[in-house]
This record gives sequence, structure tokens and C-alpha cells, in this order.
Amino acid sequence: MSAGAERRVALVTGAGSGIGLATARRLRGDGWALVAVDLDDERLGAVHELGAGDVVACAADVSTEAGNTRAVAAALERFGRLDGAVLNAGLGTAGPLETQPMDEFDRVLGVNLRGVVLGVRAAAPALRASRGSVVITASISGQYGDPRMWVYNASKGGVLNFARSAAIDLGTDGVRVNAVCPGPIAHTGMTQPLEQLAPDLYEEMRSHVPLARFGEPDEVAAAIAWLLSDDASFVTGIALPVDGGITASTGMMRPGST
Repeated sequence: MSAGAERRVALVTGAGSGIGLATARRLRGDGWALVAVDLDDERLGAVHELGAGDVVACAADVSTEAGNTRAVAAALERFGRLDGAVLNAGLGTAGPLETQPMDEFDRVLGVNLRGVVLGVRAAAPALRASRGSVVITASISGQYGDPRMWVYNASKGGVLNFARSAAIDLGTDGVRVNAVCPGPIAHTGMTQPLEQLAPDLYEEMRSHVPLARFGEPDEVAAAIAWLLSDDASFVTGIALPVDGGITASTGMMRPGST
């Protein structure tokens, strides 16, 4: 943010850990004030280190209209404006197509897709006023399929096409909507248990990354910060892979196998 510019305000969901916490830290470092949103106060413990005066911790369920309304209201009440909405909260799951419970399907889509739709709807009036920006954390799993991850794939695929549609609908008001599509990212709620409990699978996933490593939450946060910034002022409706090159491949062979 340039010297003398009015302080900008961002809302970040899923801010208690992983990519959300990394994004909150990155935006604070860039001078943004924040409303950090997660499901409960316990999950928001880490955000208090970011500076009480410029950070509001907001416990809210993003799968509900009331939760999203509360988060936007927190920004307007404390800071009087909202310039960016980072809709990052998400759930992962895996299971067989024919037997995975449909209530699990409903729960995951409730956060990953419904929560994003409700977040955009709640934030849109304030973002019109500021000519602000939305960044949605999607996934390369929304672009392609994964074994036994049909629920997650469906939720993230829906998010990507919603982001494109929202970019069209809100663009005439000067509001940009973009998505980031992370590949395998270390130290998140989805990958940390995998590393600890299924190290062989964790290594198998790493072996498919052309850069030969998992990404870091800070690397996704950097992409999100760019999409929110004025440097991306003519960028809207995109799905930006942050995946170490996975989507550059057909997937038929591991990098370095020939």
C-alpha cells in the first residue's frame, strides 16, 4: 500500500490456520486492517498476535447467512469499510462414490460452495462502495478429478465457475472476483494429518509435483495478496494455479521418470 493511502480493510475466512492464517499475516504486513473469521474463538487464537487495534477476530459459521452477515458487519462497525474479501474457509473429505454419506456431501458443500456464495452476497454492497476485490480459495481439485474425492472435487469445481460468474455480474460495479487454485500445500488442516498418518501417500503426492516439494501457505498467501492489490487491477475472473507445476502435466508420468 502506498504511503499516505487510506488504510484498506480485508475479511479473511478460515483465518485460524493454514492458508488463511498465512494470508492474514501477509496482509497485515502489507498494511491492511483485518477481520479474521473462523468457526470459534479457540481456532482464532493465533490471530491475536497480529495486532489488536487493527485486527478483529470474528467467530462465525460461514455456511450460514447470519455468519457471513456478522463478519461483514464487524468490518463496517470497526473500520467503516471493506476493500477485500478472502473467502478461504474450506473442508476436505474422501470416500467411495456409492457409499459416502450424503450428509457429509451436504456439510462440505455447505462450507466450500454455499459459504463462498453467501460470503460474496454479504460483502458485495460494501465492496461496490470501495470498488474492492474478492479472492476465493479454490483448488486444482476443482479443475480435475481425484480418486475418492468426488465430494471435494464437486465443491471446488462449483466454486470456480461461481467465481467466473460473479466476476461478470460484479465487474460493471468495479468489483473484481478471482480464485486461487492451490496444489498440495504443507502445514494445513488437510495435509498435516496426511503427513503424519499416511507418509507413503504424502510422498506419492510430492513425487507428482514438478518442483519436487509441497508448497507453503505463505506462497499461496502471496498470490492472494497480489490479486487483492492494485497491481492486479485489470485481472478478474481467473483461476490462478499455485501448484508447483502439477497442472502443466498430463499426469501420465511422474516428473523425472524418463
